Parts: sequence; C-alpha cells; structure tokens
Amino acid sequence: MTLIRKRWLASCTAVLAASAMLAGCGGSSSSSGSTTSGKDSSASGLATAEKKVAALQAMAKTYPVPTTSVPGVDKFKGRKVFYIPIVQQVPAFVATAGSTKQALSKAGLSQQVCDGKAQPTAIASCVQQAITADAAGIILDAIPYGMAQNALDAAKAKGIPIVIADQNPPAGVKNSNQVSYVPGASSQPTAMAWWIIADSKGKANLIIAQNADSPTAIKMVADSLPIYKKYCPGCKVTVKEITASTPALLASKASSNVLSNPSANYYYTEFEDSLQPTLQGVQQSGRAASISVSTAAGSVNGLGLIKSGSVKAVVAADQLYMGFGVTDELLRMMTKSGPIDEAQPMRLFTKQNIDSIKVTAAAQASGEWFGDGSFQADFTKLWGIG
Repeated sequence: MTLIRKRWLASCTAVLAASAMLAGCGGSSSSSGSTTSGKDSSASGLATAEKKVAALQAMAKTYPVPTTSVPGVDKFKGRKVFYIPIVQQVPAFVATAGSTKQALSKAGLSQQVCDGKAQPTAIASCVQQAITADAAGIILDAIPYGMAQNALDAAKAKGIPIVIADQNPPAGVKNSNQVSYVPGASSQPTAMAWWIIADSKGKANLIIAQNADSPTAIKMVADSLPIYKKYCPGCKVTVKEITASTPALLASKASSNVLSNPSANYYYTEFEDSLQPTLQGVQQSGRAASISVSTAAGSVNGLGLIKSGSVKAVVAADQLYMGFGVTDELLRMMTKSGPIDEAQPMRLFTKQNIDSIKVTAAAQASGEWFGDGSFQADFTKLWGIG
C-alpha cells in the first residue's frame, strides 16, 4: 500500500486536543510508506476482505449487552438527563436523541436535548443548564471534554455523572463514576477499508476525506490504515483533511482532492454529514462516473443514495442500541456500580443488501436495520424493570 497523508502542525494538534475542535487547522501534503507487491499476499488479503465484508453485511444474531445488573435505578425515577450532541441536526444525533429518550423513559427518567452547535460557548451553556436543573446526569455526544472543561468540571463538582459518547478517552484517562467515555462504533473506517479492498479486488486508488474536527475522528481513520498496508499491497491511499467549520468549502475541497489525484477511483468521506457536498464536488470534477463514493455514520440519507447508485457503500451504526448503551452506562455511574465497556453494533450496506431493509427514518429508529431489537428487554432486566 502507498500512503500519502497530510501532516499536522504540532501546535494545531495541541489546539484540537485541548478544546478548539473546529479550528480548521491545515498542513502540507507529504508521502510516507511504500508500495509493496506479491500475488500471494494480494490474493490472501482479498480473500480475507471478502469474508469480512460478508460478516459486516449480515444482520446481528446476538447483541453485546452487559451481564451485570444495575441496582438502585428506581431511586432516580422522575429525574432529568441532559443529552448534548455536538450538532443537534446531524441525523445520527437525531436518532440517538430519540433512542436515549426511549431508554431513559423505561428507567423512569426524562430527557432534555440541548444543541452544542459545535461551539464551546454553546456547549458550556448547555452544561450550565444541566447544573441549574440539578440533572441526574449529562450525556455528551462527539464532544471532547476540553471544549467545555470549566463547565464540565463544575458539573463534576456538583456530583453530576458525565458520559462522553463517540469519543475516545485521552491518553492516560480511565473511566470512572464521574466521567466515562463510550467510543461507539469507532471501527467504521476499518469496516469501510475491508469493503474497498474487496470491491476493488485489491487495486483501489483511494482518497479518504478525514474529518479533522476531533482527535477521535482522526484516530478512527489512522486505525484503519494498517488494514490497507497489510491486506492490500496493490492499494494506494491518500488521506486529505476536511472540516465542518467551513461547510461551504466542502464541495470545492472534494473537487480539488479528485483533480489532484487523477487516477483515484474510490472516495471515502468519513461521515455522512459531508456526503452531499462531496457528491457535488466529485460531480464538479467531471469524474463522477469513475469514482466510487462511500461514507459512514449513515442514515436514511446515505442509504437512499445507494439505491440511486450515486453512493456505493455506507456503514451505519445502530443508534437504537447506542441510546440504550449510553443510558446503561449513565445508570451504572449514577448508582455507583459502573462504569463498564459499552459496545455499539454497526452494519455495512451496499447494493447487495440494501433491498433487505426499509430505508425509512422509522425503520432506522426501530433498530430493524441491524437485528431483532431483543437487547431492549435485556437492558431493562438489568435495570430491574419488567
């Protein structure tokens, strides 16, 4: 695999890791790695990728529900939990807000959604509202702790437990009953790597549009790169940074990325919120017919485009399960019986399996894209309900 990647300036990385998640830092393109060859390794890698894709496309037969019970949940009936997503209107967060509300209601709690607006001041205001309301807990989604550290420290001082979803813990930080990280489906770029290797028969010339807005998004892509190196010696991977802080520039960025790599035949934009401008940019480049576009954190928007043929693959995470998972984590922290590792199922969708589901918001919310939803009864049993 040949890897071409933008390098971050050290000061820019430090800013992102601390709090300025949407600073839109840049860097210069450089090359690292080398192209390897060998028919045996290519054939072996392709066979492995095809097996992985088959498993990723299948419905879940079991769920990763915890096994230890959560005593004392009934003491918190009637209390309120604040759910604070980085940007409220993103489809994945809309779905998680709905599933978290559903899970909390089963435990006798209510939910208040507060839009983080991708701004530290707005996030801090949401946290302050939770403190004023004497919230039983706070669930942040895709928000690094540093974006509102002072406000979150104040919430901790008040004894309000904080779950941080869709983020990896910083190096050296361990989960506790005060703050716990639930990374979610952080291997979505890895799942996409398996599909790209299989679909290209080990010969992809790939552009990855990496979301530079958080250290976790950067790490998710970084964790996928060894898959290409080990299993696809005939692949070339170019990583380009994009940022949600300049949405009006996403289309021109996609067009530029394609035009600067005239041999590219695959384009993976990391999250679905950048998919529409990506498609626009690829179209503007004049190369739409020769580029296979894919994305992750998918919803009805991305999956619907598989049916039309403009998108070839989408990885979607089970947001209904995520709602129950983060609720379970928070209840464990509230009752001082946690935290534990909470997983999140995901599924790969392509033209091979898209017709097996209903591409509707209701179907996504119900969890039927992923399995039979039996985990709901399993969770409530752990909580001493029903």
